Parts: sequence; C-alpha cells; structure tokens
Amino acid sequence: MKLQRKIKAVLFDLDGVLIDSYIAWFNQFNETLKHFGHKPIREKIFRKHWGQSTEDDVRIFMPERTVDEVRQYFADHYDEYMDYLTINPEARSVLKKLKNMKFKLGCVTNSHRDIVKRVLTSQNLRKFFQVIVTADDVKKPKPAPDMLLKACKLLKVAPTQTIFLGDTAIDLKAGKYAGCVVIGFMIKSHNEVSSLVEFLDLVQSNFHHT
Repeated sequence: MKLQRKIKAVLFDLDGVLIDSYIAWFNQFNETLKHFGHKPIREKIFRKHWGQSTEDDVRIFMPERTVDEVRQYFADHYDEYMDYLTINPEARSVLKKLKNMKFKLGCVTNSHRDIVKRVLTSQNLRKFFQVIVTADDVKKPKPAPDMLLKACKLLKVAPTQTIFLGDTAIDLKAGKYAGCVVIGFMIKSHNEVSSLVEFLDLVQSNFHHT
C-alpha cells in the first residue's frame, strides 16, 4: 500500500474505533425503543444501522418522536450503560505516538457532545484531541462531510492533508465526500487496517508529516 502524501492531521471516529461501545448502544437503543412504546429490535437489524445519526434513528424507528426527545433520553440514561464500554487497548499508546509525531488529532463522531465528553473523560482520551466534532456541532452528521470539513477548518488543515479512520460505511462515505484520505478500520475498504497498531504502521510508512 503506497499512499505517499503529506499529512498534517488524523481524525478518528469514536464508537467502534477507539471505544468498543457496540453492546452499550445496542442495549440502550432497545431500552429507548421500549420507553417510547416500540418493540426492541434484533442485533442483526441494529448492526445494519450501527453508527447512523439520531436523526436517522428517529426517522426509521421512532417517527412519531422528535430528535430532541430521543437525544435527551440517550443523554439522560447513557451512564447506565457505561459498564459495557471497553477502550481499544491500543488507543492511548497510538494516539500518544501520533501526537508525539506532531500530527494534529481530532475526534469526529455521530454521538452527542455530552455523551462524547463523558466517554472521552472516563477513558482518559480527551487530552489527545485538539478538536472534537459531534452530532450537535453540524446540521448534517455523517455520512454528510460536514463534520470532517468542520474539523479540518478548526485544525486549519486541508481535507487532502487529513486522514480519517472509521469503521462503518457511513464513515467511509463521509471521508470520501470530504476529500480526506480514508482508512477503513475492520471494514472492507480501498485502504483498510485491522488494528490501531497496524494503522500507526501504515501512517509511519506511507505518509510524512509536513
């Protein structure tokens, strides 16, 4: 894989890349459905929609509710599912090495800001990021490119000078639309890695900081 390019920034998706929150969100989502009078869904269906925005959650599963209602319920009850969270064991060391290499780092996630802040703080990851862009910071979340473009603007880098690492088709689309170098994390992609250490090796061997 030869992707020689000058790179200034690296953006990470949160859920499924730095944090394994799949079971936490699966359980919370079904409890949310039940709270609003809907039947829970099977894991197979949840996986199909994993990583999408709250707007899409509401449109598909709870169309009679408002996005604000569902967002607030997520925020009010997320702490009940924090025990299901596990940090990617390679996350801190890889982020530290990238920061030491003078890359600008950002976190770009369809989760909401209050939840993201709690997760990053609880897992001791907040300190690594110069910018955090959440679903509350743009009008159109991923797969629209808005989040990535906003992160690049805040970091004062061009999208073409930025790598985005994500684990869903939604992430890959957002990165492509934004014009970033897109790397798939444990998902079939033109460029893909199966671990954060492999990602670090790819960055070190294929890109150079300017």
